[in-house]
Amino acid sequence: MRYALLFIALFFPACTDFDKSQIDNLLDQRNISINQKNIEGYSSLLSQAYLDHMDGEVVQSMQHIFKTFEKIEMVSRDRRIQINSEEDAICEQTYVLKVFADNEWRKIVKREQLKFKRENGHWKISSGL
Repeated sequence: MRYALLFIALFFPACTDFDKSQIDNLLDQRNISINQKNIEGYSSLLSQAYLDHMDGEVVQSMQHIFKTFEKIEMVSRDRRIQINSEEDAICEQTYVLKVFADNEWRKIVKREQLKFKRENGHWKISSGL
């Protein structure tokens, strides 16, 4: 019995660290897709349920931003990822979005909270955008 408890104590934190790493990578991919104005890459990070619920509005909004600004730079920091279950997670982070238009850079700094669902074995953004 002690060994079973030890196994559980050692195994679950490792799963959580792995899940946190996957979500961290997903958020890094989100930054990259925004910086590259890659709408396909961006939309691939969103859960199908979120896309359906928002009726494509999230992707349309990002497409509008991509068309409006000549250059876009996004970085995020101060991430706090919490795994709530095998299927649900949440992240709070600060992002810095810089956009270039009319020969001028504009900067937005915001704190956001994103929710994640596991979909077909992969974490996807399920709300918060």
